[in-house]
Amino acid sequence: MTLLQVYARALKYLAKSKWRVTAVVIANIILAVITIAEPVLFGRIIDAISSGGAVTNVLLLWAAFGAFNTIAYVLVAREADRLAHGRRASLLTEAFGRIISMPLAWHHQRGTSNALHTLLRASETLFGLWLEFMRTHLATAIAILLLIPTAISMDWRLSLVLLVLAIVYWFIGVMVMKRTKEGQASVESHYHQVFSHVSDSISNVSVLHSYNRIEAETRALKDYTKDLLSAQYPVLDWWALASGLNRTASTVSMGVILVIGTMLVQNGQIRVGDVVAFIGFANLLIGRLDLLRQFATQIFEARAKLEDFFVLEDSVEERSEPADAKELGAVGGEVEFRDVSFGFANTSQGVHHVSFVAKAGETVAIVGPTGAGKTTLINLLQRVYDPQEGKILIDGTDISTITRKSLRQSIATVFQDAGLLNRSISENIRLGREGATEADIARAAEAAAATEFIESRLNGYETSVGERGNRLSGGERQRIAIARAILKNAPILVLDEATSALDVETEARVKVAIDKLRENRTTFIIAHRLSTIRDADKVIFLDAGRIAEMGTYDELSKSGGRFASLLHTSGIKIDEIDEKAVPVIDHQ
Repeated sequence: MTLLQVYARALKYLAKSKWRVTAVVIANIILAVITIAEPVLFGRIIDAISSGGAVTNVLLLWAAFGAFNTIAYVLVAREADRLAHGRRASLLTEAFGRIISMPLAWHHQRGTSNALHTLLRASETLFGLWLEFMRTHLATAIAILLLIPTAISMDWRLSLVLLVLAIVYWFIGVMVMKRTKEGQASVESHYHQVFSHVSDSISNVSVLHSYNRIEAETRALKDYTKDLLSAQYPVLDWWALASGLNRTASTVSMGVILVIGTMLVQNGQIRVGDVVAFIGFANLLIGRLDLLRQFATQIFEARAKLEDFFVLEDSVEERSEPADAKELGAVGGEVEFRDVSFGFANTSQGVHHVSFVAKAGETVAIVGPTGAGKTTLINLLQRVYDPQEGKILIDGTDISTITRKSLRQSIATVFQDAGLLNRSISENIRLGREGATEADIARAAEAAAATEFIESRLNGYETSVGERGNRLSGGERQRIAIARAILKNAPILVLDEATSALDVETEARVKVAIDKLRENRTTFIIAHRLSTIRDADKVIFLDAGRIAEMGTYDELSKSGGRFASLLHTSGIKIDEIDEKAVPVIDHQ
C-alpha cells in the first residue's frame, strides 16, 4: 500500500463521527487562515511605527486576533482529543470482538500474542493519526496552499527562495523514506518478536521457575531487544540526518531572504514592513513545511504497523459467516460424520474418511493413541475447523450451513484443560448460561460435586480463581468446568478427559452427576482412562486419523483387536468372552 492509501484507510475509521470530525477540521482551517493574517498585521504595525502613523487600531486588531486564536485553539484541541480518545476506545472494543470471534484454527495459525500486539500497536498509531489529522494535517495543507499565493503577491523574488526550500524539503523526505522503507518493516518484525517472547514467558512463568530459566529467558529478551535496536538505529540516523538538512536549508533560506529583502529596501522597491511581514510568512511556511515533514514521517512509520493490522482486519472479514447462514433450531441430537477428512498443513496429522452415526441420546466414546485425531474430530463437530472433505450433520442438517453461534449453543464441552477465566467462581460457572441465577449456579455446582470446596473458601462463590484458575487445584478447576457444562444444559455433550484431574472418590461422585447429565443427550467422550467409558453405547478406536475399530465396549473388548490390547495394557481385566460374540466392524 502507498502512504496515501494507508492514510486514507486510517481516516475511514472516523466515519462514525464524521459530523463532529468535520466541525473540528473546519475550525482548524479557520484558525490556519487567521494565523496567516497575523504577520500581515504585524508588518503594518512596523510600517505605522516607522512612518509615525496611527498604530493603536492595528495593534488592537492584532492583539484580538492573537487572543481569539489562542482560545479557539484550546477549544478545538480539546474536542479533537476527546474524539480521538473515544474512537480509539471504540476501535479496541470493535476489533477485539471481531478477533475473538474468529475460529480457533485462525488463532492457532496466527498466534494470540501476535494478534494482540498488532491490535495494540495499531490502536496507538491510529490514535496519533486521527489526532494530528484533526489538529494539524488538513489545516497545514490549507495553510500552505494559502501561504504560497499570498507570499507571491507580496514579492515574487522572495517567494522563489521559499519555493526552492519546499523542493529541498520534498527531495530530502523522499530520499530518506526510500532509504529506510525496509528498515522500518524490519523494526516492526522485531517488535513482534519481543512482545511474543515476553507474552510467552509470562504465561509459562511456573515452568520457568521450575527449570531455573529466569536468567536464560531474560538474556534471550536482551538479545531480542539488541536486534530491535540494531534495526531501529539506522532508521533513526537517517531521520536525524533529514532533520539536520531541513534545518540547515531553512536557516540558509531565511538568510537569503534577509539579504535580498535588505537590498530591495535599500533600492526603495519595498518597505521595511513588507520585509518583516514576509519574514513572518517565511517562518510560518517553514513551520508548516516542518509539520508536513513530520506528517510524512508519521505516515511512513505507521505503514508497517497498520498494514499488518489491515491484513488482520481483512482476514476477519474473509472468515465472517455468509449472510444466508441459518440458525440451528431445536436439536434432537443425532450426529453423523459422513466421509469426513481434515489435515493440518506440513503434517500428516488429522482425520481421514471418518464415517459414523451417533443416534440421539447415545454416548459415543472416542479412544486411541496420542495424536490419533480424537480432539480433531470433536473440533470439527464444533466447527473449530471445517472439513476439507465430507460433511457433518446434526439432525440431517449440514453444520457448514448454520451459524457457529447457534451450533455451539447446542453443545456443552468440558475440556481437559478446564479453561477458567481470571474471575470469580460464580462468573466462571455462569459462562454456561448468561442470566443464570445464583440458585441455578449453586445447583450446577452441587451436581458437579463442587459445593463443598466452594463453600470452604472465605468468599465462597465470589472467590477469584486467578489466571487460568491457578488458585484452585486441578480437581477443583475441573469441577468448575463440569458445573459450567451442567448449567448450559445443551442437547449435545462433549467430555474431553473431563475427569482426568479428579481423585478416585471425587471422580465417583462426579461420574454420578455426569451419568445423570448424559440422560437424553448425545454425548461424546474422549478418554484415555478406559474405565470411564464402560457405559458407552458405541466405542470408536482411532489410529492415525482413521477408524480402526468400532462397536460396543463389550464387542471390542472380546474381539481381540486393538481396543482389547489397549484394555490389557491399561490393566483392565477382560471378562470371559463368548466364542460366538458379535463380530466387530474393522475399518483397517
